[in-house]
Amino acid sequence: MEDKFQKYLSWGFYATMAIGSLLGVLFFINGGFELLIQFSYVLMILTAIISLISPIFSFVQHPKNTKNIYMMLGIVGVIAIISYLMAGNNYSALELEMHKISATESVNISFGLVFTFIVMILTVISVLFSSVYRLFK
Repeated sequence: MEDKFQKYLSWGFYATMAIGSLLGVLFFINGGFELLIQFSYVLMILTAIISLISPIFSFVQHPKNTKNIYMMLGIVGVIAIISYLMAGNNYSALELEMHKISATESVNISFGLVFTFIVMILTVISVLFSSVYRLFK
């Protein structure tokens, strides 16, 4: 079953790459962005669907790993809460009007940036820790 799924998945990736390459060639021949942008939208939606279905498929295949997945989701939730608490709006009403955004949008943008920075810092720390740990092991 897993070999069949892997086979279908690889053929799907090949088809996606072929379609993307064809649209890239058509873009350079015709110079039109519309078709390439529509394909990008389809790829984004497909990525979102696969991202949502993949953990469910993993749950079904490996039910012992659900504890680790719940722990990771909890850690991401804690990082999200910390990021939201650290986020804020530092713009005045005039600056918000000039940029044509609201205070809520400014806070949401700040939340996304803080969340990204925290995850990047934790990633660098974990890579450094694992490298040093292997060095002394």
